[in-house]
Amino acid sequence: MRQDSRCHDQEDLQPMNGLAAIDEGFKHRCLTNRANKVSAKSSKYIGESATFMKTKVRLSKSLSRDTMMAETFKYTHTLNENKENLLINDVWIIM
Repeated sequence: MRQDSRCHDQEDLQPMNGLAAIDEGFKHRCLTNRANKVSAKSSKYIGESATFMKTKVRLSKSLSRDTMMAETFKYTHTLNENKENLLINDVWIIM
């Protein structure tokens, strides 16, 4: 059986005890990396991102018609402040 090479608890620092005691930066990075690996929550940038096609389907449902790729691109690349007044193919999108 393979052993997990990541450091999970204080016992894993024992072989590097001399280095961890000398270099506080190393110890801090190791503890930070350990906390990040154990994190159950996914990244805020990836966790709630929607694919382009999912956005296209959502936009099609809100307009009650099939949307073109250019319309979806315009919708996804418009700032949220400006989406209240977004005009796509002579149809106002109200958020």
